[in-house]
This record gives sequence, structure tokens and C-alpha cells, in this order.
Amino acid sequence: MCVILFMDLDGTLWDHYDISTLKPPFKKTSRYTFIDSNNVEVHVYELAVKILEYSLERKIITSTLSWNNPEIALEALKTIELDRLFHYHAIENHPDKAKMALKIANLVKRSHGCSEVYPIYIDDRELHLNDMINALPNLLYIKAWKTCTNFNDCIALIENYLKSTSY
Repeated sequence: MCVILFMDLDGTLWDHYDISTLKPPFKKTSRYTFIDSNNVEVHVYELAVKILEYSLERKIITSTLSWNNPEIALEALKTIELDRLFHYHAIENHPDKAKMALKIANLVKRSHGCSEVYPIYIDDRELHLNDMINALPNLLYIKAWKTCTNFNDCIALIENYLKSTSY
């Protein structure tokens, strides 16, 4: 059994709602901030970073899950040095997040020898939720930073989910 945490980027990992509209190159200006070549500033949510770090410590597999231009999104992740927090990247320029997530889930099953995957899905919008539930049973959905508003509450949700899976 494997647990995969899928994290959306726009509005979830960072405060910008369409990173694909920005113009690289990007420049890191602080630990959680970067700008594009037009000086558009993007702030990374510290809570998102802490949840990803916690997930890695718990041996949870992590993946981006984003409808974006992959080159631009990946460059942003590398600039702010967050690419290290993800095992996989599901960033494609189409809106079918369930298809992307299923592709990663099947890859994880094959490469990690898992018979089942237990997905955790963090996104700021519920737009893709029904498709995600249909594609990936046992899904834990966390609406970014509404379902839980602080680190301890988010971790408690994830820990309760892990207990229910016998992880």
C-alpha cells in the first residue's frame, strides 16, 4: 500500500492563480517569494511547504497536480527550491487532473510495488473533485487552507486518514 499526496500549485502551493501567465526567468527574492521577469511577485504558502516536508518525513509519496504549462511551473518550483519536495510531477496543459493523478498512481503502483494507493488531494478549488473521487477511491480531499487552517489541524486530518488505511 502506498499513500500519495497530490498538491495543486496555483492558489494552493503559491498565491498566484495562473503561473503559466508569468514570464521566466524567475528570481528568488526570499525563502517563500519569487518574481518573474516583469517583477510580478509570487508568495509560497508556508503551510503548504510544511505539509510537504511532513509528508516526506512520513514516507508519503508526493506529486504536483496542476493544469499549467509544465516548463513554466517546473522552472518556478526550481527557482524557489521546492522541486525537491516532490517525487513526481503531474503538470500538464489540460484540465483533466483525474487523468494526470491516475497516471501517477499507476506509475507509483508499478515502481513501488503497491497493490493499492491511498490518495490525499490538496487543492484550493473543488472543480476537479468529483472526477478525482471517481478515478481514485479512498480519496482524502483537503480544501487548501479552508478544511484545515494551521499545521496541527492539517496533520491531524492526514494522520486520521493514515490510521484508517493502516499505514
